[in-house]
Amino acid sequence: MKRAGGALALAALLPSLLPSAALAQESEPAQPASASAPVLLAAGSLRQAFGDLLAAYRASGGATFDARYGPSGKLRKEIEGGRQADVFASAASEHTEALAKSGLLGESAVFTHNDLCVVSTPQAGLRAENLLDTLRSPALRLATSTPVSDPMGDYTWQFFRKADAQQPGLYAVLDAKALKLSGAANLDPNSTLPYITAFEQDRADAYIMYCTNAVLVTQALPRLATLRIPDSLNVRSSYGIAARKGSGEGERLLRFVLGRQGQDILRKYGFH
Repeated sequence: MKRAGGALALAALLPSLLPSAALAQESEPAQPASASAPVLLAAGSLRQAFGDLLAAYRASGGATFDARYGPSGKLRKEIEGGRQADVFASAASEHTEALAKSGLLGESAVFTHNDLCVVSTPQAGLRAENLLDTLRSPALRLATSTPVSDPMGDYTWQFFRKADAQQPGLYAVLDAKALKLSGAANLDPNSTLPYITAFEQDRADAYIMYCTNAVLVTQALPRLATLRIPDSLNVRSSYGIAARKGSGEGERLLRFVLGRQGQDILRKYGFH
């Protein structure tokens, strides 16, 4: 399959393109899924975009999927352990590629990308020119996702290693101080996003996350600031998708995600 492309500047995202009132809330599919409905397992960072995408898929004549979201690494292990999935959309293509190689899923394709941003309080004083010095400050509470279980955590630790190349010894500092406040468990469909609660509960001064998540967090908490990590330090994520072999509905959804309408919806939420 061909890799999906295209780019959209984060600044082009408008509030009107995001879910209404409950930006901080997870939303279930608009139509209830039956016990025999096809199953979608997807990265938590895809939840808002896939809410729209699945609605558009149903409007085009597709089935209602039972959609479940969580850390990609954890979902991969569940599939390897026997969990049924007609489609798996991962925040790291290595997971879908591994499942395809083992025969648990069909061919894997890269369908979109994401970058890393830092969301911070005004008091943190975070700017591009003082990024690394601010993050290493003992006074700054730095929140992250959880590596291994969540690709967003893996990408963050890759950023730590890049930072270490600029400031030797910084990896050890950031690795030791990082507060892993998300990515260890599947998302509760009725809960507030963990990145939002971290600031609401005053548990963090800065949080490294996907730029798409940063949009949702600052929509919910406008007092916060977003800084896109500079290209020299950023780690671009490649999202992978694969369908279960023999699942006709899974294959149709996969084609829809890779097609023009699916790609337009993903770009609307800041994926590229």
